[in-house]
Amino acid sequence: MKPILIDIGGLSIYAFGVFMAAAYLLAMAWGMREAGRKGLDRGMVLEFGFYVLIAGLAGSRLFYFLLYPGEFEGSLIRVLTFWDGGLVLIGGGITGAVALMFYLSLKKQDIRAWLDALAPATALGLVVGWMGCMFAGCGYGRPSQVPWAVTYTHPDSLGPLFVSLHPAQLYHALASLVIFIVLLGLRGRLKSKGQVAGLFLMLYAVSTMAVDFFRYEYEAMLWIFSPVQAVSMVLLVVGLALFVHKKA
Repeated sequence: MKPILIDIGGLSIYAFGVFMAAAYLLAMAWGMREAGRKGLDRGMVLEFGFYVLIAGLAGSRLFYFLLYPGEFEGSLIRVLTFWDGGLVLIGGGITGAVALMFYLSLKKQDIRAWLDALAPATALGLVVGWMGCMFAGCGYGRPSQVPWAVTYTHPDSLGPLFVSLHPAQLYHALASLVIFIVLLGLRGRLKSKGQVAGLFLMLYAVSTMAVDFFRYEYEAMLWIFSPVQAVSMVLLVVGLALFVHKKA
């Protein structure tokens, strides 16, 4: 793939950064659309969007650092250079959600209604975000000889070079697209506040656990499960609780 889109006179524009910016803007735009549809203050999306972005980036990078500390040996400052790739999206989702709920609590907003409004937007942003990982090489899959396998050859790629790999990032992107479509199709039928958000968390957790079996090997954290899968189990329980706990 192509981790650097443009390199002019030493100025490099990384595909990962471009895709992440696009994912953020697209999620913001769709979030405003859904907020208006639910009678919420659309302008608040612009207010809390910045804080969620900062918290999400910090959480994504921190989670990546905890999983791959060896990549930063001798150059700890690289922890700050997130734009060239190396984020764990589920970690950013958690810290971003915490920042969001803290902000909404301060503003005395209906948290469940907002979570429902932002769930489809989050799924849509994940579609684009995972494509950024595809270009950068982060989140790569296990070695495979399937016909649709990908091979990284660019020296700046984060994935192993010249090895045929499962396109795990593409699997994640397709799963996120399916989740987005499902949420749009069912949001009108789910009347209780929090159910759309709960459904999103459940679908995201299940898809993440499934795709992670095609990812590069982590050291098992819980029996045969990776750290990301272990976190996904927690999200699955939280999503189920939101879905079954009805609130008008």
